[in-house]
Amino acid sequence: MNTIKLSGLINDAIAALLQAKEGQANQLLGQVFDEFLVISATFTPENLTLLAQIMEIMHDAQQRRDHVYLVDILKHELPKHIELDIR
Repeated sequence: MNTIKLSGLINDAIAALLQAKEGQANQLLGQVFDEFLVISATFTPENLTLLAQIMEIMHDAQQRRDHVYLVDILKHELPKHIELDIR
């Protein structure tokens, strides 16, 4: 599974969220969701179910503008389930 692009998008989204660049962060998060769809075929069924739940939580946090929670998920939860290079 090639997660280099996903890692880059996540790192960029984290930076935008931490800098309160909401528009840019939302655009990057959309790209993160799209990239998840691209690589989802390589996930195990268990991992896919878990990551789908995490993505729902991320979407809810995004809608509530809870940037701290989004950064926490991106930096700490996703790398537990996918091999990512998160800074």
